Amino acid sequence: MANRLFHLYRYQIIPNERIQERLPFGDMTVEEVIQNKNAFFIEAFNNLILQSDLNLYEETARKIRIKQIFPSTHTDESEQLFVFKVATRKRLKRETENFESVSEENWPSAFVLIWNDPEQQIIAIEYRPIAFHSTNSLAAALEKRLNEILAIHNLNVQINPIFDKKSFWEFIEGRNLEKVIFKIVTPNMASISQSLSEELKAIAKMSNSATTELALTAPENGTLNISPSMPQLPELVDYSSKGGGNIRVKYKGVKAITNVKTEHSSLTVDEITIEYHPHNLVDKIQDSCREND
Repeated sequence: MANRLFHLYRYQIIPNERIQERLPFGDMTVEEVIQNKNAFFIEAFNNLILQSDLNLYEETARKIRIKQIFPSTHTDESEQLFVFKVATRKRLKRETENFESVSEENWPSAFVLIWNDPEQQIIAIEYRPIAFHSTNSLAAALEKRLNEILAIHNLNVQINPIFDKKSFWEFIEGRNLEKVIFKIVTPNMASISQSLSEELKAIAKMSNSATTELALTAPENGTLNISPSMPQLPELVDYSSKGGGNIRVKYKGVKAITNVKTEHSSLTVDEITIEYHPHNLVDKIQDSCREND
């Protein structure tokens, strides 16, 4: 019985436009869109199954196929767990007994688990390098294509990794930092946004921003002093670690701004659970998320 390793991500579904007067007459209200956002999200996934190509508009599109594994039939709106398989086309070369090289197609696949609870919104992506180089690359491809579809409902989705917040503090310890940039997704999930100030949440929503960036920059001849004892900073790290955004840093004397290398929150599931007892996946995902708190 083989085990499968998954990396955990949080997705947040937010309106493209929050001001009703700017929307075409006859469209759903912003409140109605928000109320139905999770149904529209799964509808977008089903649309992807029909379209197949995640990079539809690129000339060098890599063929990708998506298949819904669970539920196997159409479900009502109360269904919260979905299991998909995503396969990508690759070329393999093999040598024949006649000393010739033959190229043939191979379609390695990875599982994608979705817990579509409006207060959780978790995607677990199987880490399987033979199919996708990284789970981040598949998450980015899904986000791009889903947003092209969700736009018809005045929505967009932001997918960010869930990580161990301790790994952030360990990563920056002893480093000469010139800049730290927090990119925060405008929150619409009370379960993870409690750590953010009400002022920050209000500004983000009133300004119709999808994300808010907060940059801490050191003086020209100095470095940043970053520690968990600083007011509000641990809250920003906590929100980011729960999939509410990402953190980038710039080191003193280095031009590039890079993503903080943090430890992905993960989940290990055996194939029998995925194939035959998928409802048990919700408890396993929930337990993995608690470990990050």
